[in-house]
Amino acid sequence: MRASTTLSIFSYLSIEMIAIAAGEAENPAVAVKKAFRVTIVRLFVFYSATLALILAIAPMDKILSGGSPFVTVMQVVKIPGADSVLNFVVIIAALSAMNSQLYVSSRMMFSLSRAGDAPAILGKVRANGSPVNALLLSTSGIAVATIVYVLFPEQAFTLMISLSMFGAMATWLLIFVTHWFFRKRMASEGRTLSFTIPFFPVGTILGGVLMVAILVTTLWVEDFKMTLVFGVPFVVAVIGIYYFTRSRRAQSLAMDADQIQDEITGTVVKRVP
Repeated sequence: MRASTTLSIFSYLSIEMIAIAAGEAENPAVAVKKAFRVTIVRLFVFYSATLALILAIAPMDKILSGGSPFVTVMQVVKIPGADSVLNFVVIIAALSAMNSQLYVSSRMMFSLSRAGDAPAILGKVRANGSPVNALLLSTSGIAVATIVYVLFPEQAFTLMISLSMFGAMATWLLIFVTHWFFRKRMASEGRTLSFTIPFFPVGTILGGVLMVAILVTTLWVEDFKMTLVFGVPFVVAVIGIYYFTRSRRAQSLAMDADQIQDEITGTVVKRVP
């Protein structure tokens, strides 16, 4: 039950990429609101309609027999090659998910680079505006996943899911925390936002608490134990690297400022008779 709940939550993640894509939208204020509303409606309709069709077509005993509910439905309505059809659909869905994740990760690396929080080479773009270096770095994750699958074919899927799950859930936890502070700050400054969020702040706080609860429960799920075992040290390492590079950059800027000040002072002294 805990494993299915974790996988279900994981399946709904990555909706945040709509906000990331706003940077390339012609009118972000309109496009993002419309995209979020359409996505929520589609998720509700598609999931609800799919479940309703499965329950209406296939007998409950066959659904609970352990096979794929989709294959079961196809077999009940006598669609030939049900397994092959489902495998084709899964492959297309996986390619679509991979494409969207490459887009998001490359744009995030590009943004971090332009903000000075990642190597400058990742912030370079080609003539068509594509951040190729950031995309190549993101694509390297596919190579790593392939190597993991070759070395551990039996455990590769659950291992990669458990490792990537921490990043996705931690991202949503930070979204809830950031959203709460952002709305509070805007309210304290007397600024009204055009995009209203129902049930704020209760919904935001509840979402953050539930995300922490799901992360903690992975410790008791055999397939997902690596989620926190890998994720927590990774976060600590990233925070350490961030503060180290920030301190080095601050020292470098201070030295450059002192050097400029010395040059200005020296020039002024030379001009004074």
